[in-house]
Amino acid sequence: MAIISTTTADQWADRKKSTLKMVGEYFDLCIRICLVVFCANFVGRLFNGIIEYFVNEKYYLPENKLSTICERVYTYNTKTKILALTLALSGFARFGFTGNVVNLLPNSVYFACMPLYWIFTWSQVTHSPLDYAQWIREPHGLDYAAGMASNYFHGYLKIALPEHNGDGLKKRMQIYEDTHQVTFGINRLIILIPDNMFVKGVIESPLLEQVAPLETRFINRAGVNRPFKHAVYRLTQSINGKIYYFAIEGATPMLSFFDAMNSQTSTTKQMREMKREIWLKFAKHLRELIKGWPETEDEVEMIVYDSRKDVGKVIHAHFLNKTSLI
Repeated sequence: MAIISTTTADQWADRKKSTLKMVGEYFDLCIRICLVVFCANFVGRLFNGIIEYFVNEKYYLPENKLSTICERVYTYNTKTKILALTLALSGFARFGFTGNVVNLLPNSVYFACMPLYWIFTWSQVTHSPLDYAQWIREPHGLDYAAGMASNYFHGYLKIALPEHNGDGLKKRMQIYEDTHQVTFGINRLIILIPDNMFVKGVIESPLLEQVAPLETRFINRAGVNRPFKHAVYRLTQSINGKIYYFAIEGATPMLSFFDAMNSQTSTTKQMREMKREIWLKFAKHLRELIKGWPETEDEVEMIVYDSRKDVGKVIHAHFLNKTSLI
């Protein structure tokens, strides 16, 4: 019995040692593969940088062409830096455990596989339309939606709505109320952002009736004395015996994008596929811009809604929800 017990213990010890050895060899293999991948990536970036330097020179100023290309080529994102640090720490840990650095270094057979990395990178085997969607959602400000929202905010809302020299949206709304003896339901400009991105020149709904607009404001912009006018609508259905008025308009950049999608000269497959992503990103970024600027945070009421619903009912429900919170 003692002999059998000793034999069993030895077998378990050998199995444990064999398992640990296999795990260690697996980690060594992973480290070698990762080193080859990083080397292949470094060489690939260098090749792209050389092509960029000689082929696309028009995109750079002569005085900082080389430094800009090098910065763009060899700037790594945070995830890559974390991966590189993890790889380095793992390598040091394995070296401290085995004392053998040779097992961590890839040989010529591994480096001979580097072209496979370049082929997979060139063919974009990991790329899918989901990558477009995720890129649009990121807060870099380079996508179509963020650009439209930024232009709309800085080129229109930030200029036309805040009060300057005693004239602003709220001042004109107050004058309108005093002149016509009416009451605005929401003391801000309502911007409609339907999911189909289309808003007619005159907003149509059984619950809305267009009336006289607010007083036109003229502001010099890039040498042009531009008129800024806001439409006014009234609810045809009274609330607590009172008819309310609203300053309403559609988000014009969304209408422009709708036109671009439906034009053969400007539409692309990617635009049509990502239209909902662009719609949502536009609304999100515009809200951030409006709320992030003190002069506009209380000037705009954005309504993002399902275009299948009647816009009058949407505004009516939105107003009731607002008043119920007061």
